[in-house]
Order: sequence, then structure tokens, then C-alpha cells
Amino acid sequence: MKTSKDNNNLSQNPSWKFINESGEESPIDLVKTHSLNQNRQSTELSFIDLYYDEMSSNIDGKSPRSSQLSEPPSPMTIRTRPTSIHDPHGFDRYGFKKQSSFVSEADYNKWWNEYSQYCERRKHKWEVFFEKNGLAIFNDSPTEFPPESEKLRRFIRKGIPSEWRGDAWWYFANGKEILDQNEGIYEKLLKKFDTLKREGTKLTDLETIERDLNRTFPENIHFHREQFQKDEPIIIQSLRRVLIAFSLYDPHIGYCQSMNFIAGLLLLFMEEEKAFWMLVIITSKYLPGVHSVDLEGVNVDQGVLVLCIREYLPELWSQIEESYNHSKGDVHKNCSTPNLDSSNQTIQDKEDKGETDTASNEFLYKLPPLTLSTASWFMSCFIGVLPIETTLRIWDCLFYEKSHFLFKSSLAILKLTEEELHHRKNSSSTFAFAVPFGNTENADTHLNDKSNSQDEIDMKMFHVIQTFPKKLLDPNQLFEKIIFKKKIALNSLDQEEIDHCRDFVRLQREKYKHLQGKLRVNTSVDIHSEESGIPADLLNEENSKDVYGFKKDLNALSWNQSIKGKMRQIRGLKQ
Repeated sequence: MKTSKDNNNLSQNPSWKFINESGEESPIDLVKTHSLNQNRQSTELSFIDLYYDEMSSNIDGKSPRSSQLSEPPSPMTIRTRPTSIHDPHGFDRYGFKKQSSFVSEADYNKWWNEYSQYCERRKHKWEVFFEKNGLAIFNDSPTEFPPESEKLRRFIRKGIPSEWRGDAWWYFANGKEILDQNEGIYEKLLKKFDTLKREGTKLTDLETIERDLNRTFPENIHFHREQFQKDEPIIIQSLRRVLIAFSLYDPHIGYCQSMNFIAGLLLLFMEEEKAFWMLVIITSKYLPGVHSVDLEGVNVDQGVLVLCIREYLPELWSQIEESYNHSKGDVHKNCSTPNLDSSNQTIQDKEDKGETDTASNEFLYKLPPLTLSTASWFMSCFIGVLPIETTLRIWDCLFYEKSHFLFKSSLAILKLTEEELHHRKNSSSTFAFAVPFGNTENADTHLNDKSNSQDEIDMKMFHVIQTFPKKLLDPNQLFEKIIFKKKIALNSLDQEEIDHCRDFVRLQREKYKHLQGKLRVNTSVDIHSEESGIPADLLNEENSKDVYGFKKDLNALSWNQSIKGKMRQIRGLKQ
């Protein structure tokens, strides 16, 4: 089990908690578990082709928790499945509750009345698009999609028909190629688990997986177990097999909390074996290292996100930087936090000399508190962070545009929060922080007032960033307002930029660890202590030339040139 010490890089304030869509503390956390062994079995389950898992779900009469995993039953439709979970009209087309702590059922229904018509129009356009590309669609399940193009990207960004999502994700992620190269591997992993169970081999991850199974979408009608059901829902049995097989397939990751949600969502849209290979692809290609034992991939991606915020969202960055320096104790002249740098410089003095924590890239090693919230965005691929339709739209783009779209989506969400953050900050109970002229005895009181006010601002900022995404019921709000706007600089971000940025952050973090090693040898100070740090002058000396430079905003430049061209045409017509 991952300890709190292992998560220190994710933030300097471990008191923050994640909040799920229903307003409760989220089961998606940063606690990690791993092992060398686990297993699982297969059921062919997809969203539109879901199992009929009521009274007749006990196919072979065996308990799903028996020593051997039962054979996967045949998939049956669930479209007309009766359910006794409260009011069946209170659930959406995927089986999730419409109502949450942030969206009422009435608001959902009002939005869905319009959005469902939008989905119908988009599906018709997709069908015409396929026809023009000479592609057939059999049984409303396409096996091939049009070639890569700007038009296809725009179609995907406007949403893939939900009935096609599993096929589309599988196609764009090159799932068939992976499966063809590993034919029979999945069944072998399940048989390996059966063998290990019979031999009495202890599987470290199994206990954690079993515990998390019933925490996976517990209010979704497909994952929920009714009192009259003797056995688990078939999708839970499928989820168990996927997670156990993955822990056997990749023992370096084993099982990490949040993977149950990713696998569970995949199972709503595709067959079991495909869901397993998609989980392999996601953890290796789209989220490299994010679910590894040391969580270093999470830290790297959060460092990349912070760099992107600094580049593309300067207003938000100024608040993050102020909060970061405050949490480091720089607002006080006599900092209570021990530091090997005894110069006692003020923030402005350090900024003038280029010696702030942000100038030395220290925020890449000791990540800002903001990342306690945004880390879960990446670990869960926005499951539980955004309403389901918006999450699925991002997944559509993720598998076509690759992992940079997670960063672009994160920036777009944060961009939408800027107005509310600005309002919250200005409405804070702020007051004059300067010490009255000639009044030195109240200096400490004013410093404490400033400190308390900054804490209040930080709390409000964190609250907005945690709760605002849960209100984004309509994915078009995110896409139409931000992602489709070429003039917004963050839309110039591409996969090449993210790959380079990841390399830069990895290098900076490695250099920081190297400096820690040198100090450990040359000084008696415990540099691993939370109260200590590497001297600013040493960091600046090592990192003086390490400044990451983003590419020019070619999209914005192209947009501006397009506008200029149109203006020249208008002038020509007038003349």
C-alpha cells in the first residue's frame, strides 16, 4: 500500500480531499497498491450490448468468488432490462444517476431534451461522412473509420455516436493490432490465476481488487446488485477478471486504485478482452508511468500541467505562484521553515534576482497544492471529475489525438474557472496588509492577517477547481467556448510539445534528486525532511540554463493571418 510519504511530491498539503460527483469523498485517490500476481476472466460486455444479468445470470451455478473463475456467459441485450433501483427514469442512457450534488434531475432532463436531438443530428452526419468515404456500417457497429483528417478530428470533437464509441476507441487506439500480436494471452492469464489459486499462492493485489469492485460505480444500474440477485452482476465479474489479468500481465504496476473505474467504463462500451487490452494501452501509451508503483508518472504529468498553466493561463498562474510562495513561508521575513539559504530575502528581492522558487523550477519537484486536485483528473481520465457525457467526449478525443488532449482539456477547464476564481478572490475578506506608518508593534498581527487571508484565498481556489468541473454537464460548453477557438493560445498545444515537456520535467526532477544525493553526502541536514529544502543559490546555479520554451502559437498566428487576409479582401471590394 502506498504510504503518505510516497505522495509528498503531489502536494505540500495532504489535508485536501477529493470530492466525487455526488459530493462525497471520492474512492479515486492516490493510495497505490501493487503485486506480482492477480487474475481475471472474460465476459463480452459492451454498453449497447450489455448483459442481461438478473435472475438468470448464474450460468454455471458457481459462485463468482469460487476458486476457479467461471466461464464467461454469452452477452445479451439490456436495453429493456427491468430494474428496481428507485425510479428507472432517474438514470441516463449509460445507467448513471442523472442527479448529483451539482446537477438536479430537472436540469439534466431539460438539457437532455436538447442534447439528445443534437446527438441524432450528429449521428446522421457521421453516416453521411461514412458513405462519402465508401465505408459500410453493419449492425450499427463500424469496424473501420475514415482516414485521419482535419474533418475527422472535428467530427470526433463534436462527439462520436455512443453506440459506436467502443468500436471507435478500439480502432483509433490500434487495439486490433495489439490483440493480433497477443492472441490467446488474455485466456492464458486467467488460467494462470486459476492455477495459482489451486496452489494456494497468495495474491497481494486480490484483496484490494475485491474491495474496490463494489466501490466501482455503485449507483450505476449495471454495477448495482439487487437484493433478489443471488450472484454478482456479470459486469462486476468481468471487471474482476480484467483487473486480475492486468496485475498478472504487468506486475510493475499490478493494481492501482482508479484503474477499476477506467476498466469499468471500458466494459460499458466493449467486450471484456478488448477492455483488458485497452487498459494495457491506456497505462502504457496514453498515461505512461501514471499508475506505476512510485507514481512518478503522475508527478511528471502534473509538472507538465503546471508548466502549461504558466505558459497559457498567466492569470491563474499568478494566483498559483502567490499561493506556492506563501506555502513555502516566503511571506514572512523570518521564515519558520528551516532552509540552508540564510539570506532572508523577500519575495520581491528574490524575483529581482531571479531566485524565487518558480525561477529555479522548484515547483516541478515540490508540486503546488493545486495538483492534489488535478492529479486525480489524470489518474482516472476525468471519471468522477466531470459529468459522464463530458468525460466520454474527452475520451473520444483522447484515443484519436493521444495524451496531449488530457492536458488541453485540463487547461480548458481551468480557463473556464478563471472568471469564478477572479470573482472569489476579489470577494474575499481582504484588507490593507501594509503596516501603518510608525506602528511597529502591530507588524506581526498584520503579517498573520495576510497569511490567514492567503489561506482563505487558497481554500476558495481549491474549492472552485474541485467543484466547477462537476457542473460541466454539457460537453459543448467546454468545446465550443474553448477548444474550438483557434485564437485561444492553449489550442496550439500538441503531442510533440507534451512529449518534449515531459522529457524536460523528468530531467529537472532527476537533477533535483541528484542534488539531494550530493547534499546528503556533504551535509548533515536531512534534505528529505519536509521542513528542509535545497538552497536557492544551488538550484539556480544548476538550473540557470534550464528554461523550457514553448513553441510559438502557430494556431493563433494562423488565425490572425486569416483575419488579415479577409480584411484585405474586404478593402479590395470597397476599392
